Amino acid sequence: MIFLDANYILTLLIPTLKQHKRAVKIYEQIKDQRLIISNSIILEVMTVSNIKIKVSKEKLEEIYYKLNSGAFEIIEDITLYDDAIKRQMDYHPERLPFFDCLYLEVMTQLGITKIATFDRHFDKKENISRLY
Repeated sequence: MIFLDANYILTLLIPTLKQHKRAVKIYEQIKDQRLIISNSIILEVMTVSNIKIKVSKEKLEEIYYKLNSGAFEIIEDITLYDDAIKRQMDYHPERLPFFDCLYLEVMTQLGITKIATFDRHFDKKENISRLY
């Protein structure tokens, strides 16, 4: 199982982003494995695509449907919010983002040790190895 972080998915699905070719190369290596995202990944990807990256409405819709196409296994993470805030407090004063704490919690609960991400927040966390 491999968890896919929001920044990895954004980079994979938006060809104009800096590390798109690297993201595609990683995907080619992992596509036959069990690829996990959480519902919060969808929220983060959709928000960043629309507000920060400002993709077209057609691209925004394409991204949404790709996330929900069955290519990725979607885990419901709302029940882990309390555990994620505890984790965020444990990392304080490092100021790890809540989303990252939530994703670490999902990974811990599911026994996932690999994450596809370009986000250095995941370096040296738990027993996680970052694919980048």
